[in-house]
Amino acid sequence: MHSITNRNIRVAIVGGGIGALSCAASLRDCQNIEIDLFEAAAKFVAIGAGIVTWPRTWSVFRALGWKEEMSEALKGESPCKESGPAWSFRVSDQKGGVPFHDLYIAGSYHTSYNVRHATERPFTDGSATNLHRQQLLDFLLAILPSQCRVHFGHRLISCKESEDSVELQFLNGAVGSYDFVIGADGLKSVVRQTILRGPGVQPESLGTDYLRKDILYTGQSAFRGLIPKEKLAALYPDHRALHSSTIHIVAYPINNGKIVNVVAFFSDSRSGSPVISYPGSSSTRDNRVSHEAILATYPEWEEEAIVLLKVMEDPTLWPILDLNPLETYVSRRIALLGDAAHRYGDLFAAMSPHIGAGATTAIEDAYILGKIIANSTCTAFNIHRALEIYNAIRQPYGNEIMRWAHEMGDCYEFNSPELRLLGDGKEVSRYERPTGEQLSLFRKAANKYWLWPTRIAGTIEEDLKRAQLMLNEAKLC
Repeated sequence: MHSITNRNIRVAIVGGGIGALSCAASLRDCQNIEIDLFEAAAKFVAIGAGIVTWPRTWSVFRALGWKEEMSEALKGESPCKESGPAWSFRVSDQKGGVPFHDLYIAGSYHTSYNVRHATERPFTDGSATNLHRQQLLDFLLAILPSQCRVHFGHRLISCKESEDSVELQFLNGAVGSYDFVIGADGLKSVVRQTILRGPGVQPESLGTDYLRKDILYTGQSAFRGLIPKEKLAALYPDHRALHSSTIHIVAYPINNGKIVNVVAFFSDSRSGSPVISYPGSSSTRDNRVSHEAILATYPEWEEEAIVLLKVMEDPTLWPILDLNPLETYVSRRIALLGDAAHRYGDLFAAMSPHIGAGATTAIEDAYILGKIIANSTCTAFNIHRALEIYNAIRQPYGNEIMRWAHEMGDCYEFNSPELRLLGDGKEVSRYERPTGEQLSLFRKAANKYWLWPTRIAGTIEEDLKRAQLMLNEAKLC
């Protein structure tokens, strides 16, 4: 980046998750940018467990020069050449479970994905990689740029944007003034409220509950927990969760197969309710729940499913929340990324628990934003022009990801219109056992929605080419 000013550009990154750290790392070659990263907690904490990274994500790591480092840091968990199905689906709400679909996701770092049936060759170059969130967090911390100063114990309470700066105020009394601010502060983003309010509108004029008006409860909740591999293998040596996945309890191995991540979903009738009404809303992060309560939610399920619920350790209950789609991810001096911009998921985990898009999308946001800034000649005075290009690239993509995640979640519960309306015009109740025709429709839906990495948009490389063309047209490079 080539600044025409005599001072460095001051940027604040609010948040300490994967999106925030990826953004800081993406700016590591911009030596005339000073970065302050603010984390509310006393240290970096990996909330949640399993995450999915895709060949798209690994193409970002490679483009930034991370791939070799990443493979070493994650001890060989880079995308594999050969594997079985990405997901195996079973009807499990009965004593004798029945498998009905294996989903294969093929592709490479630069080519499109294909979904193939079990009788065909699965793929040729890379698939989804299941990681423990702490693994990725530790790696990103190791490559933070030297110009990034990290501030723990800084919970943002106010973000005020003016013509030439953004003023931040924190709960501990600290204040700061920046040329631009990157909001990576999650679902309940304080930074996002500045964009939603509009210029010159202060939060005190909007009442005490305005922060919740952009967040809705989807009607779904999830029990979450982890199981050490040895514990599950002792009870059920051939359990598929040691190697693959099940529905709509979802289970898959992470951390080099040492741990099984379990997420068990259920639905109620309060979809679209205000966020204050979700299950477990009386607390924030301490949503512990008993095994008895979990098992009561899944009566008469097959043993392969029930054993997961019985042995997962320290289970918790989380609502699946929905962020109303934003018209823009930027203002004059503010940009949003990750869950602050496009959220569909539980309160502290990935954006999308249904199509494995949360961490991937946040990393892509950070990379695209970082490359736009690095490749431009923007200064502290015209940074908004670069942010507008970021918005043009990422806002349509992020909002479409949210929509696909929501629709796939409805399909998992057989509550989607495309699964409930049969060929003869009959509408099936969501509470009835799925018919053979519905299972067939589900296969088609799963194949469609799990193609999101390339169906919604092209490759990361294509996005960067578009961004570069926009920079050229705006005479910013």
